[in-house]
Amino acid sequence: MIAAESTELFVGPRTALLQVVRVISPTSTGPVHAHVSGPGLHSPRHGGTAALGPFGYEVAVDVSEHSPGAVVPAEAVLRSAAGEERCAFSLVVGSPGWTVHLVAHVAGDAPFDALRAHVDLALTDPAYRFAVTSVELLQPYWDTFPQHRSLLLRLISEGRVEVVGAKSNVVGVSPLLASLPVGAALEVASLGEAERSVYVSFLKLRAKASAPHVMLPVGTDRSAPNPWVTSIHHDWSARYTWPRVVCSLPRDYYVRGAVPVPSAPSDDTPAAVFASHAARLTGAAYPTAALTRAAAAHPREAFDLRSEVVSRSLAALTSTVDSSVVAWNPLSTPCTDIVSVHLPSPRNVHVEFDGDALPTLVDGVTVTFLARDVPSRGWRTYALVEDDIDHGWKQGYGTEIASTHYVLSYDPIASLVAVDGPALEPPRLTGPVTVWHSEVGEKMVGSTTFTLWHEVPHLNPSPLVGVLGTRTPPSGTLPSVAPKLAVASPPLGPAEPAATPVFARYWLHEPAPLGGLAANVRLEVLSPTRLRVVAVSDGPDFTGAVHLTLPDGWSSSWDTLPVNLPASGYTSAEVRLTPPRTPGCYPIRATLEGLPFEVYDVALLTVPEWDFEDPVEVLWVASAPSTVSVAPGSSAPLQVVVASGARGDLPLQARILSPRDTWDLVAPFTVGALLAAQGHTSLDFTVSAPSWASPGSWSAVVKVAAGDLVRTSPPIRLEVAD
Repeated sequence: MIAAESTELFVGPRTALLQVVRVISPTSTGPVHAHVSGPGLHSPRHGGTAALGPFGYEVAVDVSEHSPGAVVPAEAVLRSAAGEERCAFSLVVGSPGWTVHLVAHVAGDAPFDALRAHVDLALTDPAYRFAVTSVELLQPYWDTFPQHRSLLLRLISEGRVEVVGAKSNVVGVSPLLASLPVGAALEVASLGEAERSVYVSFLKLRAKASAPHVMLPVGTDRSAPNPWVTSIHHDWSARYTWPRVVCSLPRDYYVRGAVPVPSAPSDDTPAAVFASHAARLTGAAYPTAALTRAAAAHPREAFDLRSEVVSRSLAALTSTVDSSVVAWNPLSTPCTDIVSVHLPSPRNVHVEFDGDALPTLVDGVTVTFLARDVPSRGWRTYALVEDDIDHGWKQGYGTEIASTHYVLSYDPIASLVAVDGPALEPPRLTGPVTVWHSEVGEKMVGSTTFTLWHEVPHLNPSPLVGVLGTRTPPSGTLPSVAPKLAVASPPLGPAEPAATPVFARYWLHEPAPLGGLAANVRLEVLSPTRLRVVAVSDGPDFTGAVHLTLPDGWSSSWDTLPVNLPASGYTSAEVRLTPPRTPGCYPIRATLEGLPFEVYDVALLTVPEWDFEDPVEVLWVASAPSTVSVAPGSSAPLQVVVASGARGDLPLQARILSPRDTWDLVAPFTVGALLAAQGHTSLDFTVSAPSWASPGSWSAVVKVAAGDLVRTSPPIRLEVAD
């Protein structure tokens, strides 16, 4: 039995197009002749042997008497050595004129060999073009291979490479797009499979297309070029007229394809919203560096950066508003939700708005109330008024709590818990349980605590942020322009890394340091006694110096290299070393001076016979606490001791990695230190629990990096005791 179906493929000259019908015959062997007939359909009855293409036997049909989308009853006839077979089918007249843009891409921070493979293919095959996504992360490749810069810039200028990402980037060009959709893997075993896969993707994508163009990103961010992209480009154009399938760049799809360019995603985090308002109101500089870093940083570092920006911004904003308490709303819509503020010491108070007392919960030093209709990206002000009324939790009876939206019932016999209201996963709660009531909400306490707030239709954290102020005039909405007499305020966020000096090959451990690097340095080991020092500029003209730090007993042909670099330029110099006779592992450091902070690279050189019979570690964690326990309102040190067997100093950077619930408890996230030759040093963190902290226990580790060496402490238990 044969089968036939119409396709969206067209062959022939554009002025006399023929639509392709695919005919499938499982039993046919040898030469095959096929034609299609039907009202207003024409295909040669004696047109020679039918072509066997990626989609089966392909029959070219003249459908010019019909409009695209028309459904025409048709019959396919196939003759082969096995005889003649026929089948009826419905031919759907296709729409010519479509283009499929295959966009190969690679991330700026991909493995160096992957990025280089894309460049090499572009140099080998003029048809190959690719996009570099996350171009703001291209700096690692840029710094490691400065000699390739001119080559990449030439490909960009020739329209063979397009950059996608931040407007401010080391390449110095303005990207059309801020991001690129995820690519299709296109992992197939043959060219035919690859072409069929692209065709299926085309059919799916064109249903949502606003113009006769579809874009299909191909490959993953960190892989070498997909081997089928150029093969499809060449083979498809030799077979079909429409749709065109070509290697493209994003701008080919958006600009030539008359497809609207998507707007860059805006940073609508509370930190960005509050900072933009604070900058307009107070004249303080918007914390671009901190928020840019937060967008790519470790989640804990991003949390710290955004928290600091929020804290500084709200302090600046609140200084412009007279109030006891200010409830700030970062959302683009008005919001009614819970607000909590923490008093410096316990007080018996209630909250008032425009002279009216509001339901209030005072739990230790935490005051909680419901703020109604806080304007979008604006604020409301409230007063704290002393009284002699108990506004705390009051113990109730039974095993049920309720709010205006939910009812939570606990069954002590079954132990699963039922919530009456919208779809909601019940909390895991085991008894015995107690219930508590307040003016603002109710809670049930068992193995965990579960709280229902009145008039709050969700169980997520409140988006509103409460800040303690001092005085009380009316509420308002944030103005759209800064006051004429705005006075510059302190910075709204940090502008430099928390721990310095910065390791030159930072990408082995983290994104680019806060504020970026305008210049960098690199050490290349040419032999045990010969190094190459490379200094690069990633911004404007740079003037500084590279200083070599040698362990005791070593000497060098020079120890300081003056550096005068043009914008995006680089320089290199070789240095000859004379080692001592004492066996050991010796760190040689090159430090770049001239930036707001030092940047260093390190090479570990070995004098023979070191570590031959008695293995010695270069870096290890000598001691770490098993448990750090604090009570609410107290703090305790968390100290990790690191030791080294190297015969030279090593700069260290350490991070404490712990669950989200502990990010407010343990700080700082990152600390730096200098580990002396064959010595030890302590890395000090602090665990602090505010007086309102809930009891809990979590596991943490400290990750230590010295150059490209990484060591991790044993697990450390963090506790907030009852």
